[in-house]
Amino acid sequence: MNRGTLRTLTAAFCVDPNQTRFTATQYNDALDLAAQQFAMDSKALFKDASTITVVDGTSAYSLPTDFMYELKVTHKLLKLEPISRETLEYYIRSEDWTAKTGTPRYFIIDPEEARKQIKRYPIPPANDAGANLILTYYPLPAAMTADSDTPLNSSALMAQFHTALACYAAWLLLNYETADPGISVKRTELLNQYNDKVTEARDTFGNTKSEPIRLRGGRFWR
Repeated sequence: MNRGTLRTLTAAFCVDPNQTRFTATQYNDALDLAAQQFAMDSKALFKDASTITVVDGTSAYSLPTDFMYELKVTHKLLKLEPISRETLEYYIRSEDWTAKTGTPRYFIIDPEEARKQIKRYPIPPANDAGANLILTYYPLPAAMTADSDTPLNSSALMAQFHTALACYAAWLLLNYETADPGISVKRTELLNQYNDKVTEARDTFGNTKSEPIRLRGGRFWR
């Protein structure tokens, strides 16, 4: 569904088929907020590869502008392990850990406004330049600007969850209404439907969801 179709569905959930109860701007804003919330709650939308071209002697690089949080990081096709500055500062007290060089084994994400960086640790040695740092991450969905726009970054794979956005948008909008038993019941129903879709996305959508769970010893459980 595109934004126009979703707005119509949201209006139906709000018992506002003529879209006079709320303005078009309110509907559109609620749908953008719903898309953002669904992306955060479900973690079903992710970018599989943001390639960062690195240069010799430089460890830190800017995060993508739509970055929310990371899924994994690879360097020269080897997966790096996440670590925090606090952990490094706790265990490395006899030297300046920020100046340590060597083959990178870890990555640090600094999402705060002051940095917005991804940093490899240790700092790689010379001859490390090239497109060899790959960040897989969960993005903040782009806002829809036209009724023909498709939510959740226009991903066709996300179409199965579009009704969740209408449910959440209607839930938000009905909060403007004076609370009464009917409105309260309606909002509860809408939020339950949204949460059901979030659970469905978590349980059934992602990389190779059909792969059986591997138990210790190499056994599989289906």
